[in-house]
Amino acid sequence: MGSKRVGFARIRSLINENTNQLKHRRAVVRTALTADTPLTAADQGSVILIDGSAAANFTISLPTAPEVGSEYYFCLADDNNAAAQVVVDSGVNNKIEGFAIALLASSNTTAYHSHRILGFDDAAKKGSMMHIVCVDATAGAVRWLIIDSKSSLAFINAIA
Repeated sequence: MGSKRVGFARIRSLINENTNQLKHRRAVVRTALTADTPLTAADQGSVILIDGSAAANFTISLPTAPEVGSEYYFCLADDNNAAAQVVVDSGVNNKIEGFAIALLASSNTTAYHSHRILGFDDAAKKGSMMHIVCVDATAGAVRWLIIDSKSSLAFINAIA
C-alpha cells in the first residue's frame, strides 16, 4: 500500500505542476521609454511602452545576439509629439521585415518593410503598435519578422 501512496502523491504532484503551467500569465509591461534605450534578453516577451510626447527623437536598440523566437511588443503609451520620432533599431546588417499597416483617416495602407530600422513618425497616435519576433539569429544577419503592426501614420525607417 505504501507504494500506491507514493504513486498517488507523484500523480497529484504532476497534476499540480500542469495546473500551474496552464494558468493564465500576465504580460510583463516595461515602464514607458522616453530616451535612447538598449533592450536586453530580459526584456524579451515584454510589452515595451513608448512615450514620445516630448519633442525629442530617440532609438530603442534590439539585442544583437537574440535567440530565435525572442519577441517584443512595442506600443505608444501617449501620442508622439509633432517633433518626436521613435524608432526600433535591429543593428548593423540586421533587418526588420514584413508588412506594416497604417490606419489613416481616409484609407488604410499596407507597406512591406525590409529595413534595419522601423518606427513611429512625428505625431503618431497612442495605441500605435508593433509586434516582432526573431526568426533568424545568425550573427551579423539577424532577421526580425513583423507579426502585427498598426499605426496612425506610415511607419518610418530612419529618423529625419
